[in-house]
Amino acid sequence: MMSTAKVVRVGTRQSELALIQTEIIIGKLLEYFPDWKFEVVKIKTKGDRMEKADLKEIGGKGLFVKEIEEALLNGEIDFAVHSMKDMPYEIPEGLVIAAVSEREDPRDVLISKNKKTVQELGAHSKIGTSSLRRQVQLKSLRSDLEIIPLRGNIATRLRKMDVLGLDGIVLAAAGLKRLKMEGLIAEYFSVHEMVPAVGQGALAVETRKESEFEKLLKKINHKPTEISICAEREFMKALGGSCNFPIGAYARIEGGKIVLTGMVEKNGMVKKATIFGDIGNPREVGENLAKLLGDENGG
Repeated sequence: MMSTAKVVRVGTRQSELALIQTEIIIGKLLEYFPDWKFEVVKIKTKGDRMEKADLKEIGGKGLFVKEIEEALLNGEIDFAVHSMKDMPYEIPEGLVIAAVSEREDPRDVLISKNKKTVQELGAHSKIGTSSLRRQVQLKSLRSDLEIIPLRGNIATRLRKMDVLGLDGIVLAAAGLKRLKMEGLIAEYFSVHEMVPAVGQGALAVETRKESEFEKLLKKINHKPTEISICAEREFMKALGGSCNFPIGAYARIEGGKIVLTGMVEKNGMVKKATIFGDIGNPREVGENLAKLLGDENGG
């Protein structure tokens, strides 16, 4: 067991949301290890530094975790807290996701002027989002919408909504709820009309393999969320998903089965499907849905 005198260094991004998410994990750990002392180490990632760049052009997945993972590998921090949806499938050699938090609301939401829903917005309304996954699904809900690229943290996006004269923006419900800003939400999209990003709403706790923390962090792992996200991430892997390839997936456990909904877009066509599978083999469920939707898209 770890010495109680040691200060545990936790790596995270610098945004207000990242710090709140880190405090959520620290709070859960204190329930099991009340003597632990924590130091939060704020790390600026490439994705944070290049806030105005197009995600497709600067490399997609891994932009918000690479520098934090380097700090882990270098022993500068003991573990890291990430948004699960920022985690690439491939994790660097020597690192491991030791715990997954219980999932917050996985849905996407619309914030709009006068709290209008997407169907109530005027013709050719301007909606801000840089996510290809959100863009293609918005277009399938309302083909007339004009999509405006929009990056930055939640406060930045809300400010840009006014500055750019946008009619609305699409964000993850989880972040708004953690920031106690859900009062701004005009509409919650169902997980079928707007299939979420892989891992959306969950937090990943990453540490060095075979370190003292790998076993200790497992105390706060939420098994149903871990199983669900395993299916989603396998679906993403099988389709070769990254930020420049629109895919979404959301799994839940229902009646002892995994229920996995997936979405892909290729050649201008958005395809969605839901399958049921064995709770004991989430990877196979993800692979099966990828085969189904991959075949329908011609590979």
